[in-house]
Amino acid sequence: MHQIDHVFVLCRPGAPELALLEAHGLAAGLRREHHGQGTANVCIGFADAYLELLWIADEPGTRHPMVKPLGLQERARWRETAASPFGICVRPTTPGAAPPFVPWDYRPAYLPAGLAIDMACNSGVLGEPLLFQVDRPFTAFPVPHTLHDRRLARVIATVPLLAPMSILREVQVPGLEFRDGDAPLLELTFAPTRGKTIDLRPQLPLLLHC
Repeated sequence: MHQIDHVFVLCRPGAPELALLEAHGLAAGLRREHHGQGTANVCIGFADAYLELLWIADEPGTRHPMVKPLGLQERARWRETAASPFGICVRPTTPGAAPPFVPWDYRPAYLPAGLAIDMACNSGVLGEPLLFQVDRPFTAFPVPHTLHDRRLARVIATVPLLAPMSILREVQVPGLEFRDGDAPLLELTFAPTRGKTIDLRPQLPLLLHC
């Protein structure tokens, strides 16, 4: 079995979109630069998962031979390129379990030697979200906010022109669903839900059902 560890959305440098989330009572609990990958992030933690706003901080880093297959430059310009701006990370409920997709070993420079991320083999399909697995327990973030104690119960990723034979249609992770649609959209549903929806469009293609 697997569960959702975190999701990311590519945003503008420095994540000015964070202010939209802060206006709804959310707060960042972690910031990090991915040396050698060319990206940086700010993350908002929940009870069992987190949301990552990711941006290009060092363009040469994204052109490294290990990193280039992820298409981060194209994904960051998703409005122009039709690439997906999303990433979805899962983790196994049993340590050491194989990922629920065919993987390749992604070894960015910021990881300790000998460690790798299991990256799904669709990473070169720029119209689809990046899908990957990390094998480590979740650690709650220290910063409280309006959703910090809620579980991420469901993630729906809308993928324009999702191919009939896409590997995403075969991925089976509780609470994770991929749908065909007109525009990229990521919907996060939290439990317990109280009937509120935070719509961050058009700045971010993101809906939070909470």
